[in-house]
Amino acid sequence: MDHGDGNNKFRCSMKMLFNWDYMNLCIVFSWWKVSGVPLLLFSCLMVGLIGVFYEFLKFLSRKYDEKIYESCYRQISNNEEESPSNSENRAVRLTQSQQLIRSFIYAIQAFISFFIMLIFMTYNGYLMISVITGAGIGFFFFGKKTVSNKEDEDRVVNCH
Repeated sequence: MDHGDGNNKFRCSMKMLFNWDYMNLCIVFSWWKVSGVPLLLFSCLMVGLIGVFYEFLKFLSRKYDEKIYESCYRQISNNEEESPSNSENRAVRLTQSQQLIRSFIYAIQAFISFFIMLIFMTYNGYLMISVITGAGIGFFFFGKKTVSNKEDEDRVVNCH
């Protein structure tokens, strides 16, 4: 695909094999062009930040789930004489607004993950390393805590 005024032609190069080429590299969009080392470094930084952002969204999702869980069990403990050990393994039935927010966060995560996949499918080694590095850095900062997602249907609690 040609871009330019005739004298300065930029041709997007699409490789289907692993490569280290950076000249005439287009990343996902025709306007995201790499034509030299400075633009390659900037693009690698942006791709890395996308990986960090993806891990941040996962962290945000976990934090939101924790907030729902804690507020629900605060309500239950005010109403019932329940020991903390009995409430730890319970699942929470979400309100529609809570599920809408969770679904919105998930949709953004899905979009970013597919976008990252498209970047990875440039088969460019520099961009692949940037994706992996960004995800690793993001996980280092935002993946410090894990939350179990196992649900026991007999112990589901309605939270209003």
